[in-house]
Amino acid sequence: MADYDWTQFHVHMYYLAPIEDVFARFATSTGLESFYVRSAEFTTTGGVTRLPAEQYQAGDRYHFDYVHSYSHGGEVLAVEADRLIAFTFGVCEVTIRFRELDGATEVDLHQTGCPVEDPDRAWMHVNCRSCWIYFMTNLRSVLAGGPDVRDFDNREWNDSVSIGWIPPA
Repeated sequence: MADYDWTQFHVHMYYLAPIEDVFARFATSTGLESFYVRSAEFTTTGGVTRLPAEQYQAGDRYHFDYVHSYSHGGEVLAVEADRLIAFTFGVCEVTIRFRELDGATEVDLHQTGCPVEDPDRAWMHVNCRSCWIYFMTNLRSVLAGGPDVRDFDNREWNDSVSIGWIPPA
């Protein structure tokens, strides 16, 4: 473990759905709200709010409100239809790559810039990786016609944003 790079991680997930459908779940407010956040808003560089089903673009700003009491915003860095999405995520960057593979869609999420030098933020690597696994697994359920496993009714219970992490006192 001494050689492990705590500043980054990958999460791979496979979906039995066309690449266009999987990409749209990550590239629109409507898609993100189906498995990830309670609300997603994207604003163009000109200050116009994108429509819920409209694909966001590089340079757009975003604001996410989660099911539990957490929200944040950032900037979209790159979008290549059915291939790639990149955005800022707090002090980190996330790049998501999409690939067709034997009738399925492979999604490779790569988060970089996890701050390990700051002890109060060193938890970010494990917490973010756990959360991405949670939400990407939720997308598998939603795409297969199963339940959305986010707990809208019991917001005070183990929230998906801090899975396994207890803030320092």
